[in-house]
Parts: sequence; structure tokens; C-alpha cells
Amino acid sequence: MLLGGTLLSAQNRFTISGEITDAETGEDLVAATVYIAGSSLGGMSNTYGFYSLTVPVGKQVFVCSYIGYEEFREEIHLKKNKYLNIKLKPQSTRLEEVVVRAERTDKNLSSVEIGVEKLDVSSIAKIPVLLGERDVLKTLQLLPGISTISEGSAGFSVRGGSVDQNLILLDEAPVYSASHLMGFFSVFNADAIRDVSVYKGGIPANFGGRAASVVDIQMKDGNSQRFAGSGGIGLISSRLTLEGPIVKNKSSFILSGRRSYADLVAVGTGLLESGTSLYFYDLNAKVNYRVNDNNRLFLSGYFGKDDFGFEEFGTDWGNATGTLRWNHLFGPRLFTNTTFIYSKYTYGFNLDDDLRMSSGIEDFAFKEDLTYFINPEHTLKFGFNSTYHSFNPGELLTGDGEFAAFGDLVLEQKQSVESGLYLSSESSSGSIPEEKVWEAYGLVLLYPCKN
Repeated sequence: MLLGGTLLSAQNRFTISGEITDAETGEDLVAATVYIAGSSLGGMSNTYGFYSLTVPVGKQVFVCSYIGYEEFREEIHLKKNKYLNIKLKPQSTRLEEVVVRAERTDKNLSSVEIGVEKLDVSSIAKIPVLLGERDVLKTLQLLPGISTISEGSAGFSVRGGSVDQNLILLDEAPVYSASHLMGFFSVFNADAIRDVSVYKGGIPANFGGRAASVVDIQMKDGNSQRFAGSGGIGLISSRLTLEGPIVKNKSSFILSGRRSYADLVAVGTGLLESGTSLYFYDLNAKVNYRVNDNNRLFLSGYFGKDDFGFEEFGTDWGNATGTLRWNHLFGPRLFTNTTFIYSKYTYGFNLDDDLRMSSGIEDFAFKEDLTYFINPEHTLKFGFNSTYHSFNPGELLTGDGEFAAFGDLVLEQKQSVESGLYLSSESSSGSIPEEKVWEAYGLVLLYPCKN
């Protein structure tokens, strides 16, 4: 009898699913709202613009909305599962009045995203900047609960935590050193960033255990409709961004670069001697390919470096990341994201080209994240991840010069494997999925290798 009741219930409900994108650029729209008009059934798109909504059979008025875009509304007669991709058009509206609405007194207790701040590029562009440089991390310092560690620095502290307790991700790859020019600027070029999410508390289980915060930064996918370019010349650096379709509506790319030129100006004006290096650069690249409605591939990378050299002394440090992601739909309710991640950070200094010290860390990671949309009120997220860490504590190479008598000093490298499983349940009772309660269960295991 129980089985029969379950099957009967399933036959009376079907699922509407698909992707929500910008009609002009093809960019995925994150956290767009979908719902059935006149009912309490609703949901939101995920990081990749995918949504899934299970509703009763029959005629339904399906609505999709997103701030700054025209509303999509369509009457649907459901007789089976339906895959519906939605392209929202940007909306330009003249405001004639201001509406102020109050929230429930227990809103802070029922919201799933307690302690979460979300920023998009348009918000960052409105904030005054230092020396013409839009800076993602400096913008975060203006948010409640986040403070700077020192005046003018890109480093930040969340609720009293230290700088190294913040996990900073760029397309899911960890960035270990997120600043240029001794901390004055961040390594993130705002022209290549789509959106930023900051978790100051109640960090979701898929990020693992973190003492302070998680900053999740997503790069743009690139304009899949037409070629476009943008750039700028600042007092500190210049930047150039190119994006466009490889195959229209199927694949696109974005390439964004930035370089400072303090060394070129200083040498050219005679303030510094020729051969002096004083610069940083960033390079962001991303390609995505839509295989079909159920499969999509993303390949992205970041390369950045600081190089300071004065006469016989020089120092440099930099990051390199790479992310390969595969989105796959096993059905209208099960969304999976398989990710391969590479991240490397190196630091070093040299003296008279005869003495060189270096250290760093290198990661190889694999992640499998699954989201199952049980119904509009319940979403289940689960998965696992494993990261291989390789630590280089330091090496001192003396070469053949005047320091050769001291000999080389190489500390033994260390390796470890960090793995974890997680399961989280998301529940809602309202049409707009802001009123949710999380139940998260996580397990993190650390396996030190032989060394």
C-alpha cells in the first residue's frame, strides 16, 4: 500500500528543469528565481544556472525572474517532464517610486544563508577605488563582520579570525596568496569576475571545515553571442579583456590580462637604474563547451606573479591554478559537478644571482558534488573530495659563486592526502527559497604520506 501510494504521487507530479542565461551574453544567471504563479512552489538556479522544479500535472503558469531582467512567464500544460532553457533579457526601467518593505522578526533565524554576502561586478564597479584599481577583496572589507588587517592592505579578517583562516577559491581552486604589491592590491582582475559569495558563518558542508570564512569567486564564462573587448589604463596598471563565441550558442571563451608598469615608468624617467624589475601581472583564461543539454565542460586557469628586483637583490612570488569541470544531468532532478583542480604557490628571493631561496605548495584535487532536487521544499546535496598536498618547506641553492663554500640546503618535502565526505539537507516551506533550514553532516580525513 505504501509503495502504491508513492507511485501514484509520483505520477501526479512532473519536473520542469533547464538553464537560465543572459539573452545578450549567454552568461549563466546564478540565484534566479523560478516559481509557479499562485502557489507556494518555487526554487532558485544554482552556480551554473541550472534549476529544477517539481509541480503537479496540468496547466501551470511558470514564472522566472531576476533582478535587472525582464520577467519570463509562460503557461505550460504538463503531461511529462519538461526541459526548458530560459534566456532573460536585461531590463532598463525608470523608477517612479520607492517601496519599503519590512521583514519578519524571525527572518534571521529561518534564512538558510545566514552570514552570507553576495556581490556582482556591477556592485563592485559602484564603489570608489584606489588609484583607479577596482579591487574585489577591498570591496569585501566594507561588509559587516569583515575588517582590514592594516590600512591599505588587501588582507582581511572575518569576525576576529586571522588572514590565513580564510579559504579563497577561484573557480573552486584555492588561491594561497591573494595580494600584489606587498598586500596593496588583490590578484583578482574585476573584469574577469562574474560574482563573489562570502560565507562568514554557517559555511556549507561542501567547503569543508573552516575557522573564519570562505570567499567563493566565479569567473565569467565569456560572451557566447558576439565578440567583445574592454580595457582600461590606470595609474598603476593597464588591463585588457577579450571574449566571444567559439561556436555561437555552443562554446565561448574569455581572456583577461593585467600588468603594472611602475618599473617601466621609473626606469624611463631615470628614477631607477636599467634592469630594475618592479611589476606584477595577472592572466585569466576560460573556455566552456556545451556538448548537449545534459553535458557541459569548463576549463579555466589563472596565472599571476610579482617580481621585485633591485641591483643585486630580488624577490618574486606567484600563483597558478587550473580547473576542469564537467556538469552532467542524470535526470531532471539530479545535477552533478565533477571537478579536477590544480593549484600552486611559489615564493623565492635571490642575492647577486648566486644565492637563491624558494618554497611553495602544490595541490592536486578531485571533487564530486551532487544535488538532488527532491521537491520544491527539499534539496539534498552530497559528495566527496580528495586533495593531494605537496609542501616544499624551503631550499637554499648557493650556485658556483662566492657562496658556494656554504653548500646547498634543501629541506625534505612533505606530502599528505586530505579527503572528505559530506551530506546536507535543505528544507523550505515558502515559494521563495530564502526560508530554509540547513542540516549538514561532514567528515574530513587527513592522511599523511610517507614523508
